[in-house]
Amino acid sequence: MGLALGGFAQNQDDLLDLRDCEGSCTSNNYTIESVYLSDLDGSPITSSLLTCTPGIEQTTYISFVYQTSSSSGVSNGRLLADLSVGGNTMFLNYYFGIIPPAKTTADTLTLTAFPLNWVCGEEVVLSNSLMAWTTSGSGDFSEEYVCNDYPKGQCQLTSDIVVDAPLAVQFEYSYDCPADGTSTVYFTSTTNGGRENYQYDWSFTNATVSSSTLANPNVEYNGSGTAELTVTDANGTENTFNLSVQVPEEIDLTGTTTDHTDDENPNGAISLDIHSTGDYTLAWTGPDGFTSDQQNLTELVAGDYFLTVTDSFGCSSEWTFEVLYFGALPITWGKMKVSFNHDQSTAILNWSTYKETASSHFVIQKSIGSINNFEAIGEVKSVGNSQVTSHYTFKDKFVPENGQRVYYRIRQFNLDGSSEYGETISAMVPERPQNAPDWKIYPNPFKEKALWLHYVGPVIPEFQTVKIRFISPAVTFSREKEWNKNIIDLNEEMKNLPKGLLILEIHYEKKVQRLKLIVR
Repeated sequence: MGLALGGFAQNQDDLLDLRDCEGSCTSNNYTIESVYLSDLDGSPITSSLLTCTPGIEQTTYISFVYQTSSSSGVSNGRLLADLSVGGNTMFLNYYFGIIPPAKTTADTLTLTAFPLNWVCGEEVVLSNSLMAWTTSGSGDFSEEYVCNDYPKGQCQLTSDIVVDAPLAVQFEYSYDCPADGTSTVYFTSTTNGGRENYQYDWSFTNATVSSSTLANPNVEYNGSGTAELTVTDANGTENTFNLSVQVPEEIDLTGTTTDHTDDENPNGAISLDIHSTGDYTLAWTGPDGFTSDQQNLTELVAGDYFLTVTDSFGCSSEWTFEVLYFGALPITWGKMKVSFNHDQSTAILNWSTYKETASSHFVIQKSIGSINNFEAIGEVKSVGNSQVTSHYTFKDKFVPENGQRVYYRIRQFNLDGSSEYGETISAMVPERPQNAPDWKIYPNPFKEKALWLHYVGPVIPEFQTVKIRFISPAVTFSREKEWNKNIIDLNEEMKNLPKGLLILEIHYEKKVQRLKLIVR
């Protein structure tokens, strides 16, 4: 039977918490068999409501089914606990008064003076529960008491108790931002009530899988869809819950750029066409501290513009657009040509410019045999700013062997570090005059830090040893050098040689050639 004891319509949370008193409870008089949500008469609400729909609110009470080890009743019965409902916790101090014995047959206590507005799906938990009483009814502790009024031999602590409730099936989900067309959705079942253990049966739409039996599955969604969870508890009670699953989708947009062509009034532009639906925020950055949150941009200077698009889910995508510059060119090129000196050992490059604006210098590049191997071989300073024709010359004193084609091009640099290439020209190295030397020594006369020996004769096998004799009135010595068509560096050999006339005797391909070198 149910015993509805009352007399006090409020929770006495302003009275002393007996759990703070010194000492521990030693009694084992009471056994709590179950705790459940009930009606005012103590009948479980699950008798008529095995399942419920999350979010529906109703007034319920908390009832205890208990047994005692004694055949005598007690007085001043009081329950103290931390009551948690849906994650919100309060101090519960409920006065029962007389508690009848239940030694042979379990009895029920209902907190009739403490109605609970319970929402389906909220878990109800009693933590750190303490039952206290007195064996004598001579004192009345219904409204006032101290620690010693409840001896430690007349109280009992119990473990945490989850209050039985109807089976409320529910779940939550979170998601990752999309990648490769799908979003990972993380489902978490928050089902409670009924009787554990649970069996789970999920179904999904617009996902890479259609079902799962896990409590908390992770599912790849192709876009927004649905999820439905059916739970069966240990008693065979079944309940179902479903949600529309909203997930972010990859942002699809195209951009059209307009080039910057007006030096006086920047006229570059970027316009966007966003194909995806939804609400988006845009954040632009660009040259010289440029920022904007507009979809379409105008009056832009040339440069790279970076766009971050963020959707209503907080997912972002990044894009880069380049506005090109096609205004007045910093330099206007004239003609460029290449010629050779009388012994074909030096190539002479001549070029001109008709106009220069903030020009810095020219870098001369050469490639032998094809246009795929350009290397820088020298540099010439430019006029800088000019509205008239300027002429330039560069001498390449390391011309390849007879009969080879050589390519030249010039890279012009501006003061701001930008650059552009002039045209590429080529020439066939002409045959050298008869009796022209196969080797060239440079510079001659020598008074610098570097001396180079360069082969300019007809084609001979590469990768061979060349023997060089250095002959002067004061000293004579020899060196062997590996030659593979590269220029031979003689800087080390020239150290400490006396000034005056020096003869270099070169032994190669069963030939001997002598060159005169003046050392200053």
